[in-house]
Amino acid sequence: MDDFRVRLSEVDLVDRLALPVPAIVVQSGIGVAFFVGALVTRAAVDVVATSAGPFSLIYPAVMLATLYGRWQAGLITWLISYLHAWYVVLPVRNSFEFADPSDFARTLVNGAASLVILFFAEAFRRAVRRATEERDAEIQTRDMLLGELDHRTKNNFAMVASLLDLQRRATSSEEVSEALTLASIRVQSFAAIHASIYSKGAFSDEIELNDYLGLLGQELSAAFFPDDRIRIEVACDPVKVPRDRAVALGLIVNEAVTNAAKHAFSEDASGKISVKFQSPRGAPWVLTVEDDGQGTNLKKPAVPASKGGLGSRLIAAFAQKAGGTLETVSSGDGTVVRLTGTA
Repeated sequence: MDDFRVRLSEVDLVDRLALPVPAIVVQSGIGVAFFVGALVTRAAVDVVATSAGPFSLIYPAVMLATLYGRWQAGLITWLISYLHAWYVVLPVRNSFEFADPSDFARTLVNGAASLVILFFAEAFRRAVRRATEERDAEIQTRDMLLGELDHRTKNNFAMVASLLDLQRRATSSEEVSEALTLASIRVQSFAAIHASIYSKGAFSDEIELNDYLGLLGQELSAAFFPDDRIRIEVACDPVKVPRDRAVALGLIVNEAVTNAAKHAFSEDASGKISVKFQSPRGAPWVLTVEDDGQGTNLKKPAVPASKGGLGSRLIAAFAQKAGGTLETVSSGDGTVVRLTGTA
């Protein structure tokens, strides 16, 4: 409601109409329109209050004409309304003479009061216009700075990923190489999160999960399966989720796909990893990461997530952050990581 009132106070009918005629013509039309509005309102008021003052509706008409059509429109409304009340309403009617000589001074005072209202309405209109221009300039500056920050952040993510990749190439240890690869992929995951949060150059408190998971799936596919022997398929309901939850869900997908890439498929195997997010109306949302590999835990006993590898511990932590219940099932037909939430 407050925002509506602010927007209403910023309306400039001369700019808004943008007619191919001189501004004074538009302002004259606005002035006449507010005079007619005051006249119609006066006729309605006379039905229930015939003794209301002849100049009572000039004040709001002049004020509104000035606020929405600038001082020229307000002056035209004032002039027409003032002369109409003097000539048509006051006795002697249809004449500029006065039945009571004291009405002359009263008429001048009412006219002066209307001009004072016009002056302050114009001052207020200009103040609002200046404040609007300053606000727009600040928004433009903020957007420019956010764009620069976004650009620099993307470059930083890319630089960190490149440095990790260079370090991986320089090491002869398979264990170190694998750790650096996973670190690089996590950095790319954060880059995808950043790209979704600042989509279209604007910061967002809610994220289109379909776009985010789709981008994340592309990044993971390029990192783990450049030869496309393993496909990553993403299916997500068109929903927006709070930023923090989207980040947690994305990191769960990142870790679950990473685990599948490490353990579920042999070197020459082909297969599929499915990432699904379903959010039916009135029912719990479900995130599922499922592979059709050989199963990640077939040859070793199940252990609590708190005592498992780094990936398992991260998935458990992110599941808690997302506000869901985690379930992992592994068999000869593959592994399913399922997170179910109610929020």
